[in-house]
Amino acid sequence: MRLVPLLACILGVTTVEAEPLRPSIGRVAPLGGQQGTTIGLQILGEYLSNAEAVEFDSQDLVWTETVHASSGRLEGTLAIAPGAALGSHRLRVRTSDGYSTTALFNVGQFPDLAEAEPNDRIGQAQEIARMPVEVQAVLEGAADVDIFSFETRAGERWVFDLRSIEHGSAVEAKMFLLDGEGRRVRFNDDRDDYLETPYMDHTFELGGRYHVKIDQYRGPRGFNFGKNSTYVLRISKLPSIAYASPLGAAVGTTAEISLHGTGMGTVERIYLTELRGAEYARMTYPYTMPVRFGPDPPTGDLVPRVEGRVLRADAVSVEAQFDIPRDAAAGLWKIWASGSAGTVDGPLIDLGRGREYGEPDAPRADWRKGGYAINGALSEPGEQDVYAIHVVAGKPMHFWTLATQLGVPHLDTVLSLRDSSGRRIAENDDVVAGQGVLLGNPDSSLFHTPSRNGVLFLVVRDRTARGGPGYQYRLIVCSEQPGFQLFTTPENLSVARGGEAELKVHMVREEGFEGEVAVWTEGLPPEVDAPRGKFRADQLFEPNADGADMIIPELAFRIAVPESLPAGTYPVRVLAAAVAETSDGTRRIVEAGSTLAMGPLLDLWNFVRRPLPRIEITVVERSEARLTSTQSALALSAGSHASLELQAEGLPAQAALRVAGLPPGVSFATSREGDRISVTLDALPDTVPGSYDISAEARVGRLWAPTGVISLLVKPVSRARSGG
Repeated sequence: MRLVPLLACILGVTTVEAEPLRPSIGRVAPLGGQQGTTIGLQILGEYLSNAEAVEFDSQDLVWTETVHASSGRLEGTLAIAPGAALGSHRLRVRTSDGYSTTALFNVGQFPDLAEAEPNDRIGQAQEIARMPVEVQAVLEGAADVDIFSFETRAGERWVFDLRSIEHGSAVEAKMFLLDGEGRRVRFNDDRDDYLETPYMDHTFELGGRYHVKIDQYRGPRGFNFGKNSTYVLRISKLPSIAYASPLGAAVGTTAEISLHGTGMGTVERIYLTELRGAEYARMTYPYTMPVRFGPDPPTGDLVPRVEGRVLRADAVSVEAQFDIPRDAAAGLWKIWASGSAGTVDGPLIDLGRGREYGEPDAPRADWRKGGYAINGALSEPGEQDVYAIHVVAGKPMHFWTLATQLGVPHLDTVLSLRDSSGRRIAENDDVVAGQGVLLGNPDSSLFHTPSRNGVLFLVVRDRTARGGPGYQYRLIVCSEQPGFQLFTTPENLSVARGGEAELKVHMVREEGFEGEVAVWTEGLPPEVDAPRGKFRADQLFEPNADGADMIIPELAFRIAVPESLPAGTYPVRVLAAAVAETSDGTRRIVEAGSTLAMGPLLDLWNFVRRPLPRIEITVVERSEARLTSTQSALALSAGSHASLELQAEGLPAQAALRVAGLPPGVSFATSREGDRISVTLDALPDTVPGSYDISAEARVGRLWAPTGVISLLVKPVSRARSGG
């Protein structure tokens, strides 16, 4: 299949006839690997039988060999270059049926240790012989617990950093530090208000044997994270960066930035890197942080970097100076600190092109000379920062904060606009309400158009009146009207030659934006009609009745592909403008973006996201053969048999059929009558009980016609049957 690059968004597809299979990724295991190593990688998902390659966002990660491919499982070898960028990377599977959904893989710096079961009890704890280490593990099933054992000396400091939700997994875990007898020494559930993964920075008073226990959140209803439950447990002596100050700077200037935390005395080098797509761990819809949709640099050494100079370093802080080039890209950059203990990633820094102010010199700021940013902090509990804003009647104003979106751990800003008498004129708490960053965005965004000239007072506070040195924020002030953001679904839009697909366009209104919005597409091949549509003024972006998710307006575009269009991947741009702005000559064109979405806990709308580089439609060859099953789950007792019924469409009578994913001890036999195929599964009495993902797959030419994944539950031999 010939593939051509394409432009970003989340796309939606429901083909009317001959709909291609929709490959997807549900889990990547291990979730990460060390720079300069070659590892085995397992990808669990659906409709992966016809995999051709695994593609990464960087040439430093190369899929070198496929050793197994079936509908539910792809296994192969991954080579990680020594210079691969640390942190998260995007990957997807290219198949003859189109691209899969996108997942994340994480490049680390320390040696890997693969988790080995059983390790659910203290007596079974898996030994960690050497540290630092990155344990590559999985909580397999709702009951699973992982326990690891290690030796340490008195006075040693170790950081236990469990990485999952922001790194591509769905699992929410809790971590216990236990002594040699299994008594609790320390516990952590959530590292901060918005990231539900555990983190412990601990100095051991006594040497000896200790254990770290990883358990999973189950909730009052016994929540199960399913297959996407891998994690990386990084144990190191890296610095713990609590916060940075300030959170931004202007390009073309010299800026001083300080880092605060523990273990900072080992830092010898500090630098910034432009944020890669996989690193946008706090992206929601709507968002106010700058987001870059586009491809990443092809290799790690080409990622833009700004080196800093360490001015001072002690155990709890580092001060550094950066000469930020004029040609540095405005937007988000990540701060890194490196030294004898290794390299640690810190919070995000916003580099802007407008004027920059601190709290003391904020009175000099004037939005009429261009938008500006204020780097501030709520340094004491109950503190409220107040800024005088000279407003002009009829001139729209926009104020917003960047804090949580940059990694600030606890601040939940509220913006209030008041007149000289103290009367509140307008207020905003959250960009979008929700549960932490799983569903919401606790930063603030306030639009207001004054009716008269004068001075208004903008108040920044924490929602629960907290404060402290780490309550840093970045306040941006400019004159602009509220607007909207667009995204599309599904991500992996495929259509067979001669068929149709459905592209869904979703609109997220910013507070105060009203009216109709015209939507159109550009970039489709000339043979494909470019659809157009319009959002009505009464289609609102608002909370649903249950208050847990959102109603998002959407348009469904039919994409009809002629038989003559060659197979391949084609770029699409989805653009929109407010109808009212089109008529008054002030038109702002908004382009849709596509994102990888991950929903850690609830199957709702607004998950932790990553921007994808482009929106694309993949045209595939039409396949007349199809194999389906109405059974998504099947139970089989050891020593017994069960039946699986299949429906064949366009499947030659002589087509070979396999059942992939069966555990040892289970065999199958098939019989066919017309388009109905019966599969009998037989399990030996000593078959290991458990849950297995299987699929039925028929070979047609060089390709497989697979069913979706079917969950097979093998039960133990009943006592009645075994004579017990």
